[in-house]
Amino acid sequence: MKGLLLLSMGLGLTWALQDQTNVPVAPYFVPEQVTGSWHTFKLAATDPSVVEEGDAYRCFMTGIVLLDNGTLNVTYLHREDGKCVEKFYIAEKTETPGRYTFDYQGKNFLTFMDVTEDYTIIDLESKVGSLIVTELHARSLSTSDVGWDYYFSHTCRRGISPLDIEDLSFSRECDTL
Repeated sequence: MKGLLLLSMGLGLTWALQDQTNVPVAPYFVPEQVTGSWHTFKLAATDPSVVEEGDAYRCFMTGIVLLDNGTLNVTYLHREDGKCVEKFYIAEKTETPGRYTFDYQGKNFLTFMDVTEDYTIIDLESKVGSLIVTELHARSLSTSDVGWDYYFSHTCRRGISPLDIEDLSFSRECDTL
């Protein structure tokens, strides 16, 4: 029993000490891949309260536009005072294709983890309080299971419990204005 306890503590310490800022970027990322309309299906965070109804990161991405200078104009719907409000965020490109920075409650890194024609997985990392938010978006409302396996494994790798994944596939109340 003592050995099992020591092993658990050792694994926990190893996980805590690993560099979690090195998030892998979608291979061969091209910004044109992510332009267009999107629907948010899953949200999760290292602080689960931030993706609960009414909190700061409970939002629905509706689209991405590639600007002439290579930055992205990302559109999200947030609920404010009981109403859906459209917000635009400018994601500045970095030297790493697929990794951007933007300001929202402090500096954030936005990384496209996986991009296909059907779905994308986004990892947001805030430099304020070390918050990590993972998002699963799909092109169509009828593809809620697409990308789920990879999203699930990425969320767990980032230290987020599967119990803390918010399923928004049936929560479309703020998916449109």
